[in-house]
Amino acid sequence: MGVLALSGRPALGSTAAPLSADEIVKRAITRVQSTKDDSRRADYSYTKQVVVEDLDNQGRVMETKEKLFRFSSGLGSLQQIKVNGHAVGAERIKKEEERVAQQSSQLVDSKSSKRDDHWEKYLTSDLLAKYQFRLVDRKLVHGRPAYVIAFQPRSGTLPVRQMADRLLNQLAGRVWIDEQEFEIARAELCSQSKVTLGGVMEVLGSLKRFNYVLERIRLQDGVWFNRVANGDFEGRKLLDTTHVKTRSETSGFHRSSDGQSD
Repeated sequence: MGVLALSGRPALGSTAAPLSADEIVKRAITRVQSTKDDSRRADYSYTKQVVVEDLDNQGRVMETKEKLFRFSSGLGSLQQIKVNGHAVGAERIKKEEERVAQQSSQLVDSKSSKRDDHWEKYLTSDLLAKYQFRLVDRKLVHGRPAYVIAFQPRSGTLPVRQMADRLLNQLAGRVWIDEQEFEIARAELCSQSKVTLGGVMEVLGSLKRFNYVLERIRLQDGVWFNRVANGDFEGRKLLDTTHVKTRSETSGFHRSSDGQSD
């Protein structure tokens, strides 16, 4: 997903030559690094509603989980869990938080147990070496001109430094990049082949299908957030087959510093 957030370029319909895909990616990584200390996002409080559906082999829903998160000062906490419409107790919520924190630290070698909403941690210079990029189109996204960049893994064996690389090395898709502010406005990602998560013996499991679509929103002061994300994941966890569909929606953006909402 690793592309993009850069510096200004001509609007849709301009006769000026657009940047090449590689130039966009290089400027994107630089942009991300330069905005890491931007505190404006931490000024916002908001909520995220996540729905997780567990499916059987025929695609029928076996269980539905609804999770409500509340984010403030850049960190989030799990407020509520419902299973098939029924709220669960505080003990289960605590265990769920512990489970997610443990999984996150395994994936990205992080020692932090706090839940955050910053996918930018994956946008590093290492991504330049993982993918081939093509500038395939220019489109409007929510009324704003955007570059459309297609990407796929480079040929050859890519390095695996942390568990997340096992998936990142297999990802392909398209990313829509805002031409004026060079933020990601939309992304469509999928795995090109089976992803092993636990070494050659697949101790932890594997992913046979990974489809993910992300849409983002720009608030009035120019801060960008994830708005809607949909996922479809199928694979094996230990000895059990799994098929999960997810949907998350973020809303209720409230700037705590001045009491305004977006």
